[in-house]
Amino acid sequence: MDIDYVKVLPYNANPRISPSSQTVYASEQRSLLYKIDNYNQSVLDVQIDGHSVNNQITMKKTILNIISFLLLSLLLSCSNKQEELKPNILIIQADDLGFDDVHLHGNNVIETPSLDKLGEQSIQFKQFYLSSVCAPTRAALLTGRNFLRTGVSGVHAGRDYVNLDETIIAEVFKDAGYTTGMWGKWHSGKTDGYFPWDRGFDEAYYACLYNYFDNTGLLNGEELKTKGFTTDAITDMTISFIKKNKDQPFFAYMSHLAPHNPWRAPELYIKKYRDKGLSEPMATLYGMIDNLDYNIGRLLKTVEDEGLSENTIVVFLSDNGPWIRSYRFGLTEEEWQQRNVNGLRGMKGTNWENGIHSPLFVRWTNKFTPKIINEAVKVEDLYPTLCALAGVSIPDSIQLSGQQLLDKNGSFIAQEAPIFVADHNPVGDENYYSKKDKYGQAIPLSKEYIQSFDFGKQNVAIRKGAYKYVQYGGDGKLFNILKNPTESDSALSENTYHFKSLQNQLKLGFEEVKTQENSFSMPVFQIGYKQNMMSYIYACAPQLISDGLINKEHFLANWGVEGDSAIYNINVDTEGEYDAFLVHKIKNYKNMCFEVGTCKSSAKSWLVDSGSRDFGTLIEGESAYWENFDLKETFKKDIVKSKLGTIQLAQSDTQLKIKLVERNGNNVHNWENQTIAMILQKK
Repeated sequence: MDIDYVKVLPYNANPRISPSSQTVYASEQRSLLYKIDNYNQSVLDVQIDGHSVNNQITMKKTILNIISFLLLSLLLSCSNKQEELKPNILIIQADDLGFDDVHLHGNNVIETPSLDKLGEQSIQFKQFYLSSVCAPTRAALLTGRNFLRTGVSGVHAGRDYVNLDETIIAEVFKDAGYTTGMWGKWHSGKTDGYFPWDRGFDEAYYACLYNYFDNTGLLNGEELKTKGFTTDAITDMTISFIKKNKDQPFFAYMSHLAPHNPWRAPELYIKKYRDKGLSEPMATLYGMIDNLDYNIGRLLKTVEDEGLSENTIVVFLSDNGPWIRSYRFGLTEEEWQQRNVNGLRGMKGTNWENGIHSPLFVRWTNKFTPKIINEAVKVEDLYPTLCALAGVSIPDSIQLSGQQLLDKNGSFIAQEAPIFVADHNPVGDENYYSKKDKYGQAIPLSKEYIQSFDFGKQNVAIRKGAYKYVQYGGDGKLFNILKNPTESDSALSENTYHFKSLQNQLKLGFEEVKTQENSFSMPVFQIGYKQNMMSYIYACAPQLISDGLINKEHFLANWGVEGDSAIYNINVDTEGEYDAFLVHKIKNYKNMCFEVGTCKSSAKSWLVDSGSRDFGTLIEGESAYWENFDLKETFKKDIVKSKLGTIQLAQSDTQLKIKLVERNGNNVHNWENQTIAMILQKK
């Protein structure tokens, strides 16, 4: 008897047929064994999962049944795989890149072939709005909410922390089964609980700003020193992540520092534009953008080489408009005009078009047809859009400010809500201001100060349809952006109805934001977070300060009078004893005695240099504390760490106070007396 065996193997094999062995591999979690009599064309025995099922079936019927079974299994398998296939998300963000800093947008001097190609392959949004500075835009991108609602109201001095009650976009993607990563500029909080690895990112590199060569930062909380140009290093990390996670859905956020000042670039890129006859500042800036473009090209080539293009949604954007100066040099008026070829008004830090207008490219290869959309949209819209495209659910508890922009076919979804824009420093009572902080960018956000935020004083704007209302110093102007994109002439005479309507909507929106609990809030420093031994409290982020003290972007200054004090919000995650250290830059510090503690436990000491130069990665990596902005080794030698004593902290403690209780010498305020941080070390 001529007998063959036809075996159907388990699901983990790919569907295929081997003619020589007559072995069939099918997509089904069952194991079938057919004993076939070739001479009589009959099946002598059928075994399913090892159990015999005797049948006398003709060979033709058997083969037909097997083929039908395999085809059905294959179709069901493919259908299930299609349903389960989730698109990868890749967000690429630049820092201070203007709308006109891309060759595709009409700048014929700069060369950006990678961005040009990406734009041509994408849906391009020509009226994409964001905030005029970095931290507010990032807060809106990460939360899908207007930045003021997230607790962010500035770029430094503790006003750049996204409130811990917010749900970061990485968290919802992680909950949906995505592997998440980010690299580069975070600028949404720089202490425990606020770091990206605490907020939904499986892998995160927090880069110190703005060290463009041999950057030092934190990779998931551990110090990491990179080599070479920082834009290259950040791209390398992103590429490595994609290669490691190519077989599973990922959410990747590459957040570059470039081209934020100081303008720096590898010499090869600077020479390219110097040889075109550009000045050193212009050649350096364009070289920096050219290098950024090269690295974006490297990243996108990796996506293509790994076979991920058709299943990866790529988003490119900036964080605000262009800035005219680097720290040591700037552009001439002629160079500024050449850079801004579309003639948009304003720059970074303003609510004019050039300050809040950014490129936005969204590419989904073979899913979205490249096109240009001219309707006004905003950065908050990306959160719900990406979630919808990926089939990721958003918790009902999240009250988003954004709306979905695109459906899964790439069709634009019309937007009805107005776009609300506000300065990063709300204007309050002038009595809170000082000559050292004339714009109020570092004033602690006390309840009394917030109450003084009168709408008529605010620098705000609103865009709806063709019209944009802009208010500076109480003076409002209306523009028809479709007719007048450069905002050169007010359209008030054209339509007083829109002037009053938009002004009223803007006022109601601002007043409503003021009533929200998390708006205009200072950070809550997490003590002993996840059993961490070291906890940092930055001196520039207090809830309250006494009269005479002046808060600045990176320190709290003007100590000198007995009774000077500052109060900080805390949450004690791990109770126990903590050694308290004060990091400071005080000229005659040995003449001062400070006390630190809660209402239940405190310690005080005359300041003495502890002898330790270990201040922590982020303090040592902050260039504001360097003598030379480009050299980390020039960390200021007059910055000292002093031990104040040991305090007991309980979970019921919500505030920590530091106070100058005694001093020798003149009892006067001195700008040079500056505190930088308190470090609490668990005993």
